[in-house]
Amino acid sequence: MKFIDKLRRRMDEVKNVLAIGLDTDIERLPEKFSKDSHGMYEFNCMIIESTKNLACAYKINSAFYESSGYDGMRTLQKTRDLIGDIPVIYDAKRGDIESTAKAYAKAAFELFDFDAITLSPYMGEDALNPFLKYEEKYSFVLCLSSNKSADNFEYHGEPPLYSEVAHLVNQKNYESGNCGLVVGATVAGRLAEISKMAPKSLILIPGIGTQGGDAYAVMHSVDHQKIIVNVSRAIIFADDPVASAMNYSKILSF
Repeated sequence: MKFIDKLRRRMDEVKNVLAIGLDTDIERLPEKFSKDSHGMYEFNCMIIESTKNLACAYKINSAFYESSGYDGMRTLQKTRDLIGDIPVIYDAKRGDIESTAKAYAKAAFELFDFDAITLSPYMGEDALNPFLKYEEKYSFVLCLSSNKSADNFEYHGEPPLYSEVAHLVNQKNYESGNCGLVVGATVAGRLAEISKMAPKSLILIPGIGTQGGDAYAVMHSVDHQKIIVNVSRAIIFADDPVASAMNYSKILSF
């Protein structure tokens, strides 16, 4: 089943656009969990088991697993397997020459069996093409990010770089049907504009909560059928993760 169909079916089940991000920073684990890959996995199990009826998807940030070496990567695989049939996005932000991109795509989609991935577009479309060849998978391309220094590059030029990225993604999605965008919640005011540049592309929206993005503003900016909204630390490291997940699932409901 194609990612987009799998996601739509899941959204219809939970009636929201909430993706929960497993940005599992060992240093922030609650005291009852050991500060190692075993504790990381136990924590992920707790989060997944207690929120799986609330989330339309999960997003796993590779950095927090890679930084724990071999054991961390085993935890990455075990976590992905635990999630099962719920859509899973691999937040890896890959972007390299075509031969390297082929290897990255094989790892993400064949070895780890992720449903989707985040990519960096700044080496051009040949860095994207190997991922788009996996017809049942989906690629979210960085367009306008939520970090404070995004304006170092993304707003430069006329038209601005983020606009060029959106138009490229629109072209690639027209060809392949599996290419979307990443637009930060901190720039919700530009969501409608960017959505019009790539009208058939799904938009992954990070930056809610800790980074300052407003979930209400996002839901009022663009059609919910075009977006998937990720919340990570504001849920998993909340005093009550389940209560936080329930709150965001209501805000992001339709």
